[in-house]
Amino acid sequence: MSSRLGFSLVARERYEALMSRTALRRFARFGANGIATFFVQIGLLVLLKSAGFNGLIANAIGIAVAVQFNFVLSELFVWSDRRLMSVLGRQMAQRWLTFQSCIALSLVINFAAFVVARLFIPDLPAAIVGVGFSTLLKFFSLDRLAFREST
Repeated sequence: MSSRLGFSLVARERYEALMSRTALRRFARFGANGIATFFVQIGLLVLLKSAGFNGLIANAIGIAVAVQFNFVLSELFVWSDRRLMSVLGRQMAQRWLTFQSCIALSLVINFAAFVVARLFIPDLPAAIVGVGFSTLLKFFSLDRLAFREST
């Protein structure tokens, strides 16, 4: 019995080590996705501004397109091991709506953290604090809600 318990502990430790490496890889892919999404948004802003669009409208379109790009990249790259059986249907619609909700909540948290942080530090570092808080919230909410493992 004792050797069985020892094997169980070793297996559990290896499993936890693997999971932490997987989580770190997933977070790295999440970061790469965020960088790509940033360039989509900024690229559209520049393109639409050069086409004569108002900056507010161009940025709003850039954000809207970038969020959808982020969803697709999240599905195909970040959480590819948790893909749904069908890209059409109720499950995908639920995943998309949950994703949109997580993104919206992260924007609110970003702004709230910025507002609080700027009471103590200048705007630029306060913005970094906001981005940091919202990025962590976004990763964990997407991981646990929008792209949760199937049971």
